[in-house]
Amino acid sequence: MMSTTTNNLSIKKGFGTGTVSEQVKSHANDPFVIKKVEEATKTLQRVGLPGTKKK
Repeated sequence: MMSTTTNNLSIKKGFGTGTVSEQVKSHANDPFVIKKVEEATKTLQRVGLPGTKKK
């Protein structure tokens, strides 16, 4: 059996306490996340951010 190391956080504003675990998998190479990031990048290039002027 593998032991899990957890840390408890206390957040003053927000949704209360949270748990930090080193056992959480990274979504850096997840195809769904990569697709969404690419779509968001294209949208930002097309539309831009509020307060910035198009050239």
